[in-house]
Amino acid sequence: MNFIHASDLHLGYAQYGLEERFFDYARAFQKVIKYAIDHRAEFILISGDLFHKRNINAPTYFQAYKVLIELKEKSPSTQVYAIEGNHDLAYHADKNSWLEILNSQGLLKLIKIKEANGLSLMGDHVELENVRIFGVRYIGANTTSSIPRIADEIKKIESEHGKKYTILMMHFGLEGQVKQSEAGEIPYSSLMPLKEVVDYLALGHYHMQYEMGGWIFNPGSIEMISMNEFGLPKGFYHVKDSGAKLITPVTRSLRRIKLDISSIETPDALYSSIETLLKRQTSTLSDNKPLVELLLYGELGFPKSDIDIDKIKKMLNEEFKSLSSEVKIEKSNSQYAINESDVRGLSREQIELRVFSERVKLDARYRDNADAIVNTMIEVKKKSSCGN
Repeated sequence: MNFIHASDLHLGYAQYGLEERFFDYARAFQKVIKYAIDHRAEFILISGDLFHKRNINAPTYFQAYKVLIELKEKSPSTQVYAIEGNHDLAYHADKNSWLEILNSQGLLKLIKIKEANGLSLMGDHVELENVRIFGVRYIGANTTSSIPRIADEIKKIESEHGKKYTILMMHFGLEGQVKQSEAGEIPYSSLMPLKEVVDYLALGHYHMQYEMGGWIFNPGSIEMISMNEFGLPKGFYHVKDSGAKLITPVTRSLRRIKLDISSIETPDALYSSIETLLKRQTSTLSDNKPLVELLLYGELGFPKSDIDIDKIKKMLNEEFKSLSSEVKIEKSNSQYAINESDVRGLSREQIELRVFSERVKLDARYRDNADAIVNTMIEVKKKSSCGN
């Protein structure tokens, strides 16, 4: 067994209105395909949200077409199997989604729900030599109630055609993976009927990687879709007989910097402090036109309206040669402050991961080994908690 599982590629997204970000998402998709070709993957799964919008433009379609044609030319035996995420679904008046157009051109196989004319919900599954692949598009609030029926139909197909390694693609958020409940989340207990018949539940929807129970896998988006995903693991899975391994391609880097402004009394003093802070920052080889965010936190000693945001952005752009720079001002007296918008939807463990990561990366001595250090810190914290 040798396959790739990706999701939430969001082709066509011009984040911050930037054309270069539009191309970043296409480059991320191309990296998945190139990896699959290089590692001779038998097939590729895309569990929803290939596109960022339901009604895409011609350049976005051409991005998908170009990458999928490359796969067809270089590795014609490697098939792409996909389902529609909430961003992919066709508008009612359009009837056909853009994934259906790619399907009609033979560039991917869209696994669809077929309930008409006596066909079952799972009637559009794929039979390979040793693998059986099912898929259900995003169905929102109907997901939980549909799970028992999905499990029953998989059982019926299995009884008629024999047992194989079974993959099911779905697009929903698993309850408990983000801090605040989101509409349409599915509790783990509701998935128990599937556990009996599914070996690999290939999820999409949430943009960070998570696994559960050794059979549920969500790779997350490869590129950052929202700033509040900073520091969270994400990528795509390479699945072999030995198990699923998360692959994290190099994407556009993000620099986040914080400055306590509590003791600063004038705008000129603020600009001077920022200049001093920036001189302490060190660049890395991956910092090619990064996205930069500066957080100013604390009690401001002068009117906020006196701050020249454009001047600060210019300073950031000159220091980092950035693609885009953002400045946020947060009223807080803690250097560990995190914007509420940045942690909305994150679990406590994910927030801790972000805080530890940001603190370690502030010291250039530890930046190259940040991931190992952060993992050690988290393990120590877990053991300490168990001891209590």
